Amino acid sequence: MGSRGCSCWLLSLALLCSLAAAKEQYHEFVIRETTVKRQCKSQSIMTVNGQFPGPTLEIKEGDSLIINLINRGRYNVTLHWHGVRQMRTGWSDGPEYVTQCPVRPGQSYRYRFTVAAQEGTLWWHAHSSWLRATVYGALLIRPRDGTSYPFHVQPTRELAPILLGIACS
Repeated sequence: MGSRGCSCWLLSLALLCSLAAAKEQYHEFVIRETTVKRQCKSQSIMTVNGQFPGPTLEIKEGDSLIINLINRGRYNVTLHWHGVRQMRTGWSDGPEYVTQCPVRPGQSYRYRFTVAAQEGTLWWHAHSSWLRATVYGALLIRPRDGTSYPFHVQPTRELAPILLGIACS
């Protein structure tokens, strides 16, 4: 085998290894009304899986996210993955009536996309009317296995993301 054949074989092997390291992450998001207590006052708000704020998603660069959204609320809803580059998956971007029709009460929708060439702390949120005030969460994108953070000084610890929001009556 010549050097050209060998280098093509090595390149193919490297590509297969990087694809094997990428994972699919499946999450189910159930949108529903939940009573929460904040500052000694109870009120009913729309939540994801009964959480306010919603779940933090932690993935690695190159992973695919599959989110099965089930709308058990009384309002239409879509989800927007703020800052995620939607490469050939524009229908998963979430702006209501722009890239997708809203998910109506009692219906479901499956978001599926790969997070490629991105790292950092982003967020996801509802992209329908006022639901963005309570339906949101953090999206943490870590470097792939075998690669490091793109800083000269490596982090010595991690802190949980802080999401600010308010559920007003």
